[in-house]
Amino acid sequence: MVLSKFNVFIDNIIFNTLTGYAMELDKDEIERLKKGDVPDHLKDIIEEGFSSGDEDLQDLVESISKKPVLEPTLLLTYNCNFDCVYCFQKGFRRAISVSENVMRGFVNYIKRKEGGRKVRVTFFGGEPLLELRKIEDISKSLSGLKYSFSVVTNGSLLTKSVAERLISLGLSHVQITLDGPREVHDKRRHYLDGRGSYEVILNNLRNLQDIVNVILRINVDVKNLDEVDVLFSELRERGITNIRLDPHFVHSNVFRNEWWDNVIPRDQEAEVLERFWEKARAHGFKIPHDVFRLGLCVAHVDEDIVVDPEGRVYPCWAFSGNPLYVKGRLTEQGDLIILNERLIGKNSLILSPKCKTCPFLPLCMGGCRFLSMLEGKGYHGLDCRRETYERLVNLVSRIMR
Repeated sequence: MVLSKFNVFIDNIIFNTLTGYAMELDKDEIERLKKGDVPDHLKDIIEEGFSSGDEDLQDLVESISKKPVLEPTLLLTYNCNFDCVYCFQKGFRRAISVSENVMRGFVNYIKRKEGGRKVRVTFFGGEPLLELRKIEDISKSLSGLKYSFSVVTNGSLLTKSVAERLISLGLSHVQITLDGPREVHDKRRHYLDGRGSYEVILNNLRNLQDIVNVILRINVDVKNLDEVDVLFSELRERGITNIRLDPHFVHSNVFRNEWWDNVIPRDQEAEVLERFWEKARAHGFKIPHDVFRLGLCVAHVDEDIVVDPEGRVYPCWAFSGNPLYVKGRLTEQGDLIILNERLIGKNSLILSPKCKTCPFLPLCMGGCRFLSMLEGKGYHGLDCRRETYERLVNLVSRIMR
């Protein structure tokens, strides 16, 4: 039996970055495995989650195009009822909503591509709940499929009654953002007229947490890092505990660069994430078992299209609105017309020799295209976060104890 090249050893734990399997062993067993010697009593489980099997780099790359789930995204509008200080869309925000032609094209695309698979749509914006009826119309059109959807929302419009309407149509997850306690959040994520949104969001969270899966995104930078602890305390005091935490680093972008001074330096990212999760755990919040699986960039998966209100298709959400990164156009019939060949997924999945020998390859496949571009490496550059991954997977040992 050949052990997987994607195994990582963390003290007395073996973790596989491809399968997500983790197992705690005694010191002797770990030492034997490091030498390639598999004890007889471990052979079955090692073969299932930690051996090479048919593991080949080409197989790994090809598996990207054979996903068991179709996961397209539709930006329903660029309009929003918030004026967040770091919003990357602010430079091109306008009161435009998705047209009937684009909606038909999106539905037709899904029906042509799903092939009996599960379909998980993400509705994005702007603020997608400004277009609630269009979410309902699209969902009704897809009700005959194995369909579910999620909404990325600021949370201000997602009342319990709205959520219940959407759950009946397939809503499974919502992502809502809080960036700290009231005095921090309200300075960063406020309504267009400057009013704070903290209390509205907390009230909605309390009513939503037991009827739909809630992912609570917390955008972290140098200005709010030390306030996360207070936020966790306030959530517990309000009884908001049935949520999944999801920390994200605030990055500058091609439209707005005034937030650069507040960005967490790359060499501190791993330390910040460790501190975040340690604080969360101290307050009784769970560290998700897949916290270290940071996900494959959607830019590598061509069928998981990201469509804006005017039918333009982008590599991922972060490029939306940027005319330089329009990958294609979606027709009303559901055809994808490619306008920029260099943005095709297979053309962006170019792995360097450094990647091919890295045990963390399944976690990133060469990294984020947007961050590579921001750092001046170009769209096809290497966005290596190995140091961050190495430190982050150490959380596995804490999860298991």
